[in-house]
Amino acid sequence: MPETPQPEGQPADEAAPDGPEPDPEEAKQEGQGDNESPGEEGSFDEGALGQNATVINNFFDQVDGSHSIFGIGARRSTHSMTGTLDLVDIEKALECFVAPECFEKALLDLCGHRVVVLVGREESGKWISAIALLNRVKQRNAKITVLSPARTLDELAAKTAFREGRGYVIQGWVADAGAATLQRFEFETLSRKLEQAQAHLVITLNRGQELSGLEGFHVGWRTPDPLKLFDAYLNGIAVTDEIAEVRRQAIELRTPRRIAALARQIALGGQSPTDVLADLTGNEVTKWFGDKPKRSEVLVVAALAFAYGVPERVFERLLVDLERIAEEVKLRGREPEKRAYDDTLPQNRARWGGDHPLITVERVPGPSAGERRIVFRGSQHREQVINELLRLYGYDLWEPLRLWIRGLADDLAEVRTQAAAGLSLLAAANSQEVRESFLEPWAGGGASEQLTAALLLSMMCADDALAPIALNTALSWVMDAGQPRAMTAALAFAGGLSIRYPADSVDWLWFLSLRAIRIRVVARRALVLLFQGAAEREDGALQPLRLLARHVDLDLRSPIEPGRARTALAAALAVLSCDRLEADDDSLAAWLLMSEPESAKPLGVLWAWTLHSAYYRRDAIRALYRALRALKGRDGAIPAATALGEAVWSALPPDAATLISQAIERAGAAVRENPEDSIRTRELVLAVLKTSGERGRPHGTRTGGGGTDGHPISDH
Repeated sequence: MPETPQPEGQPADEAAPDGPEPDPEEAKQEGQGDNESPGEEGSFDEGALGQNATVINNFFDQVDGSHSIFGIGARRSTHSMTGTLDLVDIEKALECFVAPECFEKALLDLCGHRVVVLVGREESGKWISAIALLNRVKQRNAKITVLSPARTLDELAAKTAFREGRGYVIQGWVADAGAATLQRFEFETLSRKLEQAQAHLVITLNRGQELSGLEGFHVGWRTPDPLKLFDAYLNGIAVTDEIAEVRRQAIELRTPRRIAALARQIALGGQSPTDVLADLTGNEVTKWFGDKPKRSEVLVVAALAFAYGVPERVFERLLVDLERIAEEVKLRGREPEKRAYDDTLPQNRARWGGDHPLITVERVPGPSAGERRIVFRGSQHREQVINELLRLYGYDLWEPLRLWIRGLADDLAEVRTQAAAGLSLLAAANSQEVRESFLEPWAGGGASEQLTAALLLSMMCADDALAPIALNTALSWVMDAGQPRAMTAALAFAGGLSIRYPADSVDWLWFLSLRAIRIRVVARRALVLLFQGAAEREDGALQPLRLLARHVDLDLRSPIEPGRARTALAAALAVLSCDRLEADDDSLAAWLLMSEPESAKPLGVLWAWTLHSAYYRRDAIRALYRALRALKGRDGAIPAATALGEAVWSALPPDAATLISQAIERAGAAVRENPEDSIRTRELVLAVLKTSGERGRPHGTRTGGGGTDGHPISDH
């Protein structure tokens, strides 16, 4: 499933240039402590988790606004928001950059303090400006590293290994907390560390204004000149009278992203500049609401905004529910109205059929080809309708909408998906409303509500401005928020957050996989889903795999209670035993060994720990045989098996190697295969076993740490 390429020269905060390369050492964040409430009631349907979380994990590569999935005009790219931007990424991001007036002040502060925070509302151009600032101060050929927005100032100063001459950036910082005086002290400490490393850091913060007392570190941010930005993205095409008029009106679009999109689309041609402007500004939607439609008509478009593209029969049912709830809200505290009996049959379908200016009915290809589905006419109409509903209506509309949407979490999977998609658009305009009215209640609710909350966070990750908010929301559920919310956080870390923040997701899923039973069951399954999804993407699963192996190695090298060690090994074994997401009965470990040869080392670490455990040895051998059988018949299978064997035995103490080798051979003798398959599997097993006899004490073995004969791996 290839990712959609990022549009070139995206100017706004939410647009990163194609996504940074993963840099696990610099994108790493350590987990925190744990406070558990094991007695909390409720249960989670792991079967439902397996089915729906898989959908979450693959959601972004399926967004298609041309039909009925989300009603968004174009695919939104999804890429990691942590990692490394190389020189090509930087050049591409800045090719149409227009500096705002506040740029020079920020540059002076950055040179003086080596760290600066760009403070302003969303979509004010802070992200690209941060890249431009760092490009001015970093060493000429140095890269820019993008760090997790969850890092605190203290963690940045104490735990981050800044490299000489490199620029660092945090997009959508979520960790600013505490009094300004304390923050100033922390900024000064961080400034000294950056000075020692000869590095620079720029942070973007989505907030109305900078804090008093942080002058020199906080810089209030403003958008660049809209006309200059329009001209930069027009790409030098001749300016006609029509383009000149559209250019004059471009200032009404307000955000750099929308202005750039207008100019870019005009430059591409295929549509008149006036039509492009009308599509982006939502003139048709504004006009329809300006005509003051009836209450029943508003309810139809409001329902469609959160139930877009569902079959007509389903939409009718949902609309009836919304109308009933709206009537109940209207009559709160009043006597029910007495109405005369009406024998006419309402012609409801006439409300969206025919020549409705915003709504139409279409038939889409697929398993249910020919089924009528209700959609908006324009690619931008869904988002524009939601914005108009926010701008024009209050309690009488939004209270029944809140109640109705909350109930959609228990409806069909397609309905839940569309509700989450609509709420992700609402979050772009009012994230606090979405968090308080939907995310928090759902996260603390039942299984279907938790899945819907996790799906909504994943959809928010499609927007670069909302992704840090999604991360911050999930982190708020990890500790001291109850087991249901912790389970919801685990689901979210397997979805869009695993694409945006892979290091954070592995860290926190590992942390959650060691908690109470209900939480760790979900977290373990989510960890598997994370790796299954990562393996199917272009960036691959190698970096997350290295992080997981590091967690296992660090935790189990230390003195650890046996029950906790078994819990940790169970999580590692779940990853070693799983299938590929897109191919049942195809070992993920085998596929990784063939497609990403460097994965042999972290896989070897995981297998070494599980093989050395008397409790899990049989399961680990079974998983190993399954992976080796999946390798047979493939070109390069013997070298892959040999590399895995070398990694396994280099992590095991010599006195354990003989015992484990014998156990592997005995297991092979008990496996029933046809003769030809048995011979091929035997060759691969021998390739793994051969390396055990070629090594003495493993290179780099450390003494101490409670391991057998001083070796770090002990038999848990």
